Amino acid sequence: MRLTPLNLRAIYLIDNKTPKNGRRAACTPFPFNGCLPLTLRDHVSGKGDKQQSNACLQEMAIMFACFKKNDFSQAACSKEIDTFQACHLNHMITESKKKDQELNSLMPHGERRLNHKQLNQLLRKYRQPQ
Repeated sequence: MRLTPLNLRAIYLIDNKTPKNGRRAACTPFPFNGCLPLTLRDHVSGKGDKQQSNACLQEMAIMFACFKKNDFSQAACSKEIDTFQACHLNHMITESKKKDQELNSLMPHGERRLNHKQLNQLLRKYRQPQ
């Protein structure tokens, strides 16, 4: 049996007034059970620093489509091969720059995403109060 708000009018009343949103009040608030202290740690793990997407994936797909169209003839797809190799070279240069920054522990200026080593360095510098 489904009861309508008219049948449950006494439950819906809060201080003898009906609520504006049409909902009934919660019986009792849920008690907070703090089993751990509410403080941040002074370090982060490096699990999330993996590469998000594959580099040069679109260039590789275009190159393979050209190979399939021309019976895997490299002479007919030289332009696509050159663009893929240029993209790969550019990717390798940027990765080596990132690794050099990590080894030198330089904080990049204006960078939005920091790796876990740089974050740990900042958290060690500004410790949380205990």
